[in-house]
Amino acid sequence: MHHRKLSIALHLIVLSAFIGSAAEAKSTKADQAPPPPAVPVPQVDQAPLVPPGPDKVEGTAVVIDGDEIRIGDSTVRLYGIAAPDLTTRLGPAARVALDAKVNGQRTSCLIFGKTPDGDPVGQCKVGDADPAAALLTQGLAAVYRSGNANDTSQQALAQQYDAAEAIARQQGIGIWAKDPAPAAANQEAQTAADQRRKQRQFGQIVGIGGFALLILGVFSIPLTLAAIARRERKERARLRHARRFTLSSGMAAEAEIIRAAVHRNLEQIATLPADRPVPSAFGTMLGLPTATYWNANAERLSALPAEVTIPLLRLHALHEEAVRKLAIASAIPTGTVAGILGDLDSAAGRAIAAIEASLGLKRDPAEKASSAGS
Repeated sequence: MHHRKLSIALHLIVLSAFIGSAAEAKSTKADQAPPPPAVPVPQVDQAPLVPPGPDKVEGTAVVIDGDEIRIGDSTVRLYGIAAPDLTTRLGPAARVALDAKVNGQRTSCLIFGKTPDGDPVGQCKVGDADPAAALLTQGLAAVYRSGNANDTSQQALAQQYDAAEAIARQQGIGIWAKDPAPAAANQEAQTAADQRRKQRQFGQIVGIGGFALLILGVFSIPLTLAAIARRERKERARLRHARRFTLSSGMAAEAEIIRAAVHRNLEQIATLPADRPVPSAFGTMLGLPTATYWNANAERLSALPAEVTIPLLRLHALHEEAVRKLAIASAIPTGTVAGILGDLDSAAGRAIAAIEASLGLKRDPAEKASSAGS
């Protein structure tokens, strides 16, 4: 009996302690302040920042066309101007003019932005000379608005380029000439307009009533159709000639550029011993321009006659060989380098002569002598 009472007492003590602990925990939670509501995190949907490109590109420049050059791995678009495409009138002339000013020379470009393709756009200088302003003055480019109009340096360039273009406009030179030769690109539109006019004329003839006119029309229709066919053949022949003229002119211009570079290289090594390799100091100054126009239009050679394509193929095969030899000029005799350059010079001359002959052009003897000596 005594043990039973003791067991009941122990159970009551444990039960009392459990109830007291629960009450204390409940009161503690009731006394605490409720936690603050969670702050919603907004969705981040902004595009990441694009790292800025270089603000300056500098190095030896190679001309691509009238308003683009390549420096190292960067293709730089000249800021503030637009030159004619290579396949249009004055396109080759703009490239030749730009090549004479920057090709192979140390060029520094201050970058203002990028083209839609991601290429840098900037003002390029050779020393203190701005080739873009020179092209505008010669009428071989037009002012092209781009960039940040609020930038003070770009505002100053815009005023300078506007003044240069105004000079060319006043003189009526280059693309501002009053009576430019028709471009090949306009020939197709002209041909289509002629065909529509001929169709209207034919409809008017057929639409004239009367039995007598109908009989006359029956006899005249074959003659009319034959005349139309002859005219269309002439138009197609003229269009082919215009395309061939544009392609030939570009090839000839590039051959002249290569030939001028060959002459510069020959002058630089003229005093060196023929049986010894070209010194490294001279080797770094040797080089040839890339055949950009040839590479872009090689698949169109079928438009040219065989007497033109064969010299061109020979020229560019020798050009590739000469580029490889100049790269290792310090390891081969100077006489070998001079011989390769001489062969390339002769090939360029033959290609230019073949193009001029195919187009029926006759160069002035004084001009030939100047070209051979340059």
